[in-house]
Amino acid sequence: MSESMDVTDNQNGNPPTLAGLSSLKVKFDAGNNTQSRALVANGRMQVKVQVLVAGVDADGNAMHVPADVMESIQLVHYATGKTLRDGWVASAVQGRFTREARPAPDAEDRHDDDLENDSVHPQVRTFWVSSSSAGTTEIGARLSVNGETILSNGTTPASVHYSSVTVEAETPSTYGVDGVFRLYQTRIGNESPGNRIWKYHLGLYPGGKQIRLVDWIAEGAEEGKDYDFAGGNRLNEIKTNYMECIFVRPETSSVVVSLPDRGDPFAYTFTSDAQTWNSKHYHVNTQSDGELTIVQALSEYSKNTGPQKYGGVLPFIAIDEYGTEHKLAIRVNFHERNLYLQRG
Repeated sequence: MSESMDVTDNQNGNPPTLAGLSSLKVKFDAGNNTQSRALVANGRMQVKVQVLVAGVDADGNAMHVPADVMESIQLVHYATGKTLRDGWVASAVQGRFTREARPAPDAEDRHDDDLENDSVHPQVRTFWVSSSSAGTTEIGARLSVNGETILSNGTTPASVHYSSVTVEAETPSTYGVDGVFRLYQTRIGNESPGNRIWKYHLGLYPGGKQIRLVDWIAEGAEEGKDYDFAGGNRLNEIKTNYMECIFVRPETSSVVVSLPDRGDPFAYTFTSDAQTWNSKHYHVNTQSDGELTIVQALSEYSKNTGPQKYGGVLPFIAIDEYGTEHKLAIRVNFHERNLYLQRG
């Protein structure tokens, strides 16, 4: 008399098969139940949105959700179930401007018992949402289980789930130059006679409160490199025959400038550009907290090379900590040896 050879899939060593979802949740963070957040509609600022999924097998037992199901997850507009569009973008890659967005004015915290009651901790897929157009949208999730599309908006009868978050994209702020953007200078103070080095600091202070400037873009400048955008040699200006203006990258901690040095002061009697064969190198600390830096190096003497003059007005884009662009320009006055800020 033979005994029954029937055994379960698990006894055979076969993994259980996902039959459905016990939970599908859309949150800003797995441990945060805030329902609404705001970001700046500049296409750069991101808010984290997470989709939490828990699965069950055919017997209703909690089980691990397969990788292909997790990879099928997409963020959608909750009302339509369609992939994010009209300026809204969801990326699996965290960008540079992902500082925690503040709760929207009408945001409220809600306690969610469903996830706490799950017998298996939900699996999480993280997205980073941005928008290039102002407006508000409700965001849900869509995924595929055993060839069936499941939405978190309750429209898939075979597996009904209701979960979403709301993101408000606010119009980026624009500011006038005067009184909001501040361009001021400080002298490094250890230069040899005849040399002068100034650091110009550019900051953004609407209403007296700082918004950090974290990057800049200028035509002609190489990405990641400081930009020598204006200057010259044998300029024949008042106490200035050599000038160099360097727009410093925010990540740069110091720059080295070389100035004509130890020239003969009596050379002015014979030549207005007072050339010298000597030079001196200066290490200039350019670290700044939330401000952009321009180094201007000046000398009464000229280098022993030909006359040169370049630059005048430098249009550029300053990028603030929210990822918003501000079009500005630096104007160089060679006669006054000064830099001025203007609208780009």
